Amino acid sequence: MATLDDNAGGRINTDSTGAGIAIMIGMTALFAASDSTVKVIGAAVPLLALLWVRYLFQMIVLGVWQARRDASRLLRTGSIKLQIARAVLLLTNSACTFAGLRHLPLPVSTSLAMLAPLISTLLAALVLKDDVPMSKWAMVVLGFIGMLLVVRPGGSQFTWTVVFPIGSAATFACYQVVSSHLSKIDDVNTTNFLTAFGATVVLCVLVWMDQAETLPALASVQLRSWLLVVFMATMATLGHLLMLQALKRAPLSLLTPFAYAQLAFAALFSWLLFGQVPDMWTTIGMCVIAASGIGTVLMHNRKLQVGGG
Repeated sequence: MATLDDNAGGRINTDSTGAGIAIMIGMTALFAASDSTVKVIGAAVPLLALLWVRYLFQMIVLGVWQARRDASRLLRTGSIKLQIARAVLLLTNSACTFAGLRHLPLPVSTSLAMLAPLISTLLAALVLKDDVPMSKWAMVVLGFIGMLLVVRPGGSQFTWTVVFPIGSAATFACYQVVSSHLSKIDDVNTTNFLTAFGATVVLCVLVWMDQAETLPALASVQLRSWLLVVFMATMATLGHLLMLQALKRAPLSLLTPFAYAQLAFAALFSWLLFGQVPDMWTTIGMCVIAASGIGTVLMHNRKLQVGGG
């Protein structure tokens, strides 16, 4: 799923709104392509190795990107604890996403992961004790109905593996909260680099601890699979770079609803690569989840505008 921060680290050019939206949609296509590639790879590459290459690649690219802009800000942060929390949350999000893609159809996994705004609403009410209006609760109920339409309890889609994309949505909701706090104190480019750096360090430790099983498994991975892993990492990293470009051209509040274009790309790639076309109820459920998520975002933005006025 697309990961957005609240500040692009620069002045927003309101004259480039159309370009920002177009870039945003292109970003969702790249993330859908990355997820599709993970599904193509399947179990051919150990999950730890898949995650390690993905974040190592992103760390190197974003490190070079930031070093060319301002090397002095590469490791400068106002809260190392929040940076660590963000890295762990995004790594957990990716692990849940990759695991879900190994067991569930691409559109199903993607649509369930898109429940993040609704989970954010639940967290705001239950954990932060925010006063959530009935309109937002209606969106939560609508999203839950959409989820039921997608997985259909008692049907073939409803297995224990749905916990992976739902876990992805939950960790992404927490990740957004942390990102929102960090956007107020750190440069967004530095934050994205530190997230990739922190995730890579964690994965290096995990690979070392599991080397007795991971290293022999890596020896049997074919060249084709490694090329797909590099392609996946490239798509994900380019997606993050496009995100930064989109945020320089249009405000986050305007761009966020367009993140749901990833559902359409997921369905398209599922058809092109796997010959899987979502059935009627899954399609309706995906549309309901998208509508509830977009509704939640729009209501949140309207509240901010009213509060700021």
